[in-house]
This record gives sequence, C-alpha cells and structure tokens, in this order.
Amino acid sequence: MTDLDELRRALRAQESLAPDPVDVLAAATRRIRRRRTAGVAAVTLTVAALGAGAVVVLGRGPATVPPATLASSPAETQPPATEKVPPAAPAISLEDRSWELLMWSSRPHYAALHYGQARQYAFEIDVRDGAAPAGALATKPSAAGQLPNPKSVMWRDGPDRWIWARTTKPVTAGEMLALLAKIGTTPPVVASPLKFVQLPGGQQVGSFTSEPETNTVVLCPGDVLGKAPLDSRCFSLTVSLTSHFADSSFPEDPLPVHQYRKLGAYTVEVNSSLANRQAASTLLNSVQLNR
Repeated sequence: MTDLDELRRALRAQESLAPDPVDVLAAATRRIRRRRTAGVAAVTLTVAALGAGAVVVLGRGPATVPPATLASSPAETQPPATEKVPPAAPAISLEDRSWELLMWSSRPHYAALHYGQARQYAFEIDVRDGAAPAGALATKPSAAGQLPNPKSVMWRDGPDRWIWARTTKPVTAGEMLALLAKIGTTPPVVASPLKFVQLPGGQQVGSFTSEPETNTVVLCPGDVLGKAPLDSRCFSLTVSLTSHFADSSFPEDPLPVHQYRKLGAYTVEVNSSLANRQAASTLLNSVQLNR
C-alpha cells in the first residue's frame, strides 16, 4: 500500500470524526509519518486532484469560522440523509464544464463538493446549517468589489444556512465572481457504484461520500451521530475498485474488525467493533451495486 493509499483510507475512515477536516489530515499525516519520515506534504494537492480527501487541501480560512458539526443535504424537498443509503445529493453545484466534479459528501447539517481543473487546481463549495461567521457577506456577492479575498468567499444563504466557496487557483475578484455566478441548484452527479444498503437497526447515516467508482458511508446510532471520536457502536462501509484494503488500524481504533466482499470488479469493506461483527457481516451481505 502506498502512502497516498494510506492517506485516502485514513481520510475516508475519519471524515466524520473530527470537528474540522484539518484535524483529520493531521491525524492521517501522523500515522504516515510513523512509517515514512519524509511526510506527506507533497501529495496533498495530488489528493485534491484525485478527489479523495480534497476536503483538507484548501486553507480553512479565518479563525472566525466555527467548527463543523455538520449536515444533511440542503435540498428542502429531499428526504433526510439519515433515512436511506445512498442519500440524496445536495441541491447545489458549480455549473462550469471547465471544472470536473471529483467528489461530493454530506453529513448532518453539512454538504461539500470538490472540483478539479487540469489536475492542478481545486474548487470547493461547502453548505452549512447554522449561524454564519462574522465575515460572511449578507447575500451572494454580485460585484467584484465585495470580495476582499477572491480565493475564499462566504455568504449567508438564509437565516440559518451559509455557503463557503474557495479555490487554489490564482483568480482575480472578477474571475471569482464569474465562478460564483455559475453556482446553481442542480444536484451533482457522480457515477458511483453503490445502489442500496440495508441499515442495521438503530443506525443512521453519519456521513456519505460519492466519488467516481467509490462510495464511503459511516453509520452511527442517533445519540452519537456526528460526535467525535467515532463510537464503537458505529460502522463504516466502503465500495471501491481497490482489490483489498490494508488490515492495519490506528491505536485505539473503535472499528478494528475489517470484513470484505467481492462484487464483480469491486471490493466492499465493512469496519466494526468486535461486538458488532455479526451485524457488520449482515450489512456487508446487503450491499447492492449499480453495476
């Protein structure tokens, strides 16, 4: 397994664990540095280009940004993300074909989309429920002069919802404004493999990630949904073209039991506690794919 594979696995497994994705990257980096002292700084932009863990590539902005406690698809007419797998995609996207959609993800009160351009630049959109940071604009900007930092823009999208768009690409205020104008309400579409999962009793969707040929879902009981660290009563499930994942676990891993199943070209992995081994096996056997 390469360092990049290890980083991808760590980010997927821990995406819903930390209050802020930067903490997830730090934890993953510490794990890899124990194996390779050179670190992983050189691969983070590559991760963004691949769409795996792109959530951690961009700067998290000023200290006024609150931690993400974070949320279901913002589409008001869709069922809550906790009711089914896969959940409904968020009703927001960048409608610009020069940017490729690499991944979208959701968890309670939060949705994120990650785009790449020419395998060099990243563009991210976060939609968060709750009070907006003090620096957020009152509405979506309509003039270049409203953008003090063209690469990172936040605005209120209602009384209890706000949006944060940011990019690694060097852009002028006018160029960023043109990109913001292309953010519409069409849900993103990623050709992901997962079609159906039968949730174990009492479990809800804590987080869901959709990438080309890969899906990752974390399931938890409602009373620990979205809390960190991940509870031993939770499950994580990944569908991927990867032939097999590593069996290594980080210290005090709450989900140390790894079970696998081959479905055509795909590998399904379910992680659980020892006490939930049988329930995890049932979950594993319930997985249906689109191909």
